[in-house]
Parts: sequence; structure tokens; C-alpha cells
Amino acid sequence: MRTVVLAVQILAAIAVAVVRTTVHRLRHGAAVPGWSWSVELRMVVLRTFIMSTAVHADPDARARLEARYNPPLPRRLRSVLRVRPDSVGGVAGEWHERIDSALHDRCTLLYFHGGGYLAGSAATHREWVARLTWAVGCRSFVPDYRLAPEHQFPAALDDACAVYLALLADGTRPDEIVIAGDSAGGGLSAALLLRLRDEGHPLPAGSVLFSPYTDLEHTGASIPANAPTDYLPLGRIRPNTPYLGDHDPKDPYASPMYGDYTGIPPLLVFAGGREMIRDDATRLVDRARAGACEVTLHIAPDMFHVWPALLPGHPDTLVAEARTSEWIAAHAG
Repeated sequence: MRTVVLAVQILAAIAVAVVRTTVHRLRHGAAVPGWSWSVELRMVVLRTFIMSTAVHADPDARARLEARYNPPLPRRLRSVLRVRPDSVGGVAGEWHERIDSALHDRCTLLYFHGGGYLAGSAATHREWVARLTWAVGCRSFVPDYRLAPEHQFPAALDDACAVYLALLADGTRPDEIVIAGDSAGGGLSAALLLRLRDEGHPLPAGSVLFSPYTDLEHTGASIPANAPTDYLPLGRIRPNTPYLGDHDPKDPYASPMYGDYTGIPPLLVFAGGREMIRDDATRLVDRARAGACEVTLHIAPDMFHVWPALLPGHPDTLVAEARTSEWIAAHAG
């Protein structure tokens, strides 16, 4: 019953937000000159949904609502891809595999979903990872790593390491693995690279980071500057204590923008010019380049957080998918 109440409250809040946005746009124009109606409304709906669930008094209802989310792939993807549940390294998740067995997989993509270490799952990112899998020409595994507040740092990183090492143990060559992720999953990908290097494990071919969340202390100037054009619930600037607990937010395994990237394989980093944690990406890039790591940075000037996952078919999304495919072709295998 509480889950139903939460769902009704979210729908009501979204309806009100859409009406307000429509009236404001008709009077004053788009929030960002390059935004279409669909882009602006998508951002508003996401912001309202996240804020409605973040302030809800019953976190169990929020968790149950997300657990019920189990969308099918769009028809165009169902004809060429299959999604298969599995467990790798003791961590449950989903494989995305191309149906035509005659196709050669360019690499194995180990993809970590976003959600601030508090939410998200393989299911919430199913369509996006399927699109990316097809664009790249690979197979992908998306682990359901443990989430806070039940499982605090370093639970997510421990799970990520377990999955990667299990792939190696199963015979996947490290130069055929690309680690990727969005938001918290992007930060987790960077932290995993640091840990693998520090522990002396074979490193992957590289990593692709979409709007990586790399500063759990939330010190970036882009957070308040871009609050009007993004949907993240970061209105109050404070550390991510649900995941960190009492741990130091400057630990590179938690906030990888503080890491030493000497000996780390190449990185491809995407960020939106209008997103709140844009500085998380740019500061990570600066740090990585200082360690002589090969880094390619792409900033889409008008985009918000993790736009490629949220705006299928948008020109900036198609550019991101194409650049990812080209970059992986040049670095993996």
C-alpha cells in the first residue's frame, strides 16, 4: 500500500512540474536555448522523480518501487540482443549478448550503473546498456553491486573487483575487457582501476566514463552553477555520508579524482556542459593527465547528467555512442 501511495505522489508531482515548466517555457523560452521541448521535459520529469523519492519518509517503499522496475528491451533491440541473468564472482547481474552467433565480440564491457551508490540496478540501465552493446559490437555484463545505506564503502568497490577478477579467472583476457559506467558507476570504474593497479592485477584495455561521480565531498563549483539545468538532488552541498559513513571522502577509492593515475590504462570521459558534477569529470581528467594517463575528454555543451542513457536518438547521444565505439575499436582486443 505504501508503495502505491508513493507512486501516486510521484505522478502528481510530475504532473505539476510539467505544467509549471510548460507555462514558464511559453512565457520565457527554453531553460537552455538549444533544448527542445522533449529534452527540457525529460530533465524536469527526472528531477521531480528523484526529488520525490529522495524526500519520501519511507525508504523501504522507494526500494520496493525500484525493485519492481523490470522493463523489456525496445522491440528494435529485442530482435538483435538478449538479456540473460547471471552471477559473476558471486555478484548477480545481467549479460547483454548479440543474438547472431556469427558476430565477433569486439570486447567484454563491464558496465557499472549509476545511482549515487544508493539506487539503480541492471534493470534501470537495461535499455542504455543494450544500445551501447549494439553500438560497440560487444558483450556486456552489468553487476548489481551492493548499495548503501545497507552496504557502505567499500562494499561496491569490493563487488566490482570480485566481478573483474572472476572474468579473468573464466578466461577473458584483460586486454579484451573495457570497464565503463555512468555517474557513481563511472566513479566506481575509476576507483576499480586504481585498486587493480595497486594490488598488482592485470589491467583492462581501458575505461569509458559517462558523467563520472568522482568527488563524494561535493566541492565542485559546477554544482550550484548548473543546478537550474540538471536533475541531481544536490541542492545541499554535503558529503555522500550514506555511502561513506565516517570514511574519509578524500580517499581515492571513494573519490577517485584524488587518485594517482600513473600506469592506468587509457580513459574516455564524457561530461555535460550543463550538469552539476561537470567538475567531477574535468578534475579527474586533470589528475589523470598529471599521471601521464592517456585521456580523451568529450564535453557536450548543452547536455545534463548522463544524457546518452536518457536521450536515445538525440544527436549528442549518437555522437557519444559513435565516439565510444571508435575509441574501443582503437584500444580493446
